[in-house]
Amino acid sequence: MDRRNRWIALLLALLGGWVQAAGKAPTENRSSIDPAVMQIDESRHLGQQLAPGTQLLDEQGEALSLGDLLGKPVILVLSYYGCDGACPTINQNLAQALQPLRRFQAGRDFRVLTVSFDRQDGVQQTADFVQRLRQQRQVALPEGWRFAVLRDPDPEAPQRFAQSVGFRFFWSRIDQVFLHPNVLVFLTPEGRVARYIYGTRMDTRTLELALIDADWGRISNSAGAVFDMLTGACFSYNFSEGRYQPNYALFAGLGALAFGLGAIGLGLLGYRRRHARRPAHAH
Repeated sequence: MDRRNRWIALLLALLGGWVQAAGKAPTENRSSIDPAVMQIDESRHLGQQLAPGTQLLDEQGEALSLGDLLGKPVILVLSYYGCDGACPTINQNLAQALQPLRRFQAGRDFRVLTVSFDRQDGVQQTADFVQRLRQQRQVALPEGWRFAVLRDPDPEAPQRFAQSVGFRFFWSRIDQVFLHPNVLVFLTPEGRVARYIYGTRMDTRTLELALIDADWGRISNSAGAVFDMLTGACFSYNFSEGRYQPNYALFAGLGALAFGLGAIGLGLLGYRRRHARRPAHAH
C-alpha cells in the first residue's frame, strides 16, 4: 500500500507540474532580446553613403533605383509588410506628422521611401500594405512617397541593405514577428545618412529640423535660405535623448558676446562723457 501511495503521489506531482507549465502566462514564453543588440551604431553609420544603384520595385511593380529618388533629401523607413503593429504605426504617424509641414513639401523638397527588409515580401504584399494604410486611418500619403521591395533575388539582399544604415532585425520564432528598431533614417540628396529619429511617435517640428540637417549642403549655399540656416543653428540634436533641443551653448555664447560688447560700449560712452566735461586748459 505504501508503494502504491508513492506512485500516486509521483503521478499527481507530474500532473501538477504539467498543468502549471500549461497555465503559464503567454508573456513568459515570449522571446526576450536585449534592445542594445538592435541599437544603431550612429558614430559608424552617420555619413555612410548608400549605393544609388540599389534596384527596387514599388507597389505597382514599377522598377526604380535609389538614385532615382536622390537629388533631394529622403526619409527612409525600414518596415516589413506582414507586420500589423509597429510598422504600419510608424508609417501612419509619419504621414500624419508630414501633413502640417509647411516649410518643406513632399515631392518638391524631399521624398519618402519605405523599403521592406523581409525577403518574403513582394509587389503584392507591398500593395496590400499601402491599401491597409489608406483604409485603417484614412491616411493621406503625400506626394513623393514610394513603397518598395528590393529587386535583387539574393535572399540576403534585404539584410545587406538594412545593415548599410546600421539597421538590425531578428526573426522571433516564438512570437512569429520580426524584432527591430523603430527609426526614420534621413538621407542627404547625395544618399548619405544624415540623421536618425527613433520611435513611432513623431512631431512635425522634429521632422522639419531633421530635413534641414539632411539638406544643409544646399541650404548653406542658398542666399534665400537664411531662415533655415538660423533655425538649424538654433537647435541641436541630443543623441542621448534622441531629440532636438535649443542650442543652449550657442545662446550662452551669444549672450556672453552681447554682454561683453555692451560693457565695452558703456565704458566707451562713459569715457567720452568724462572727457567732454573736463575744462579746456588755457594756453
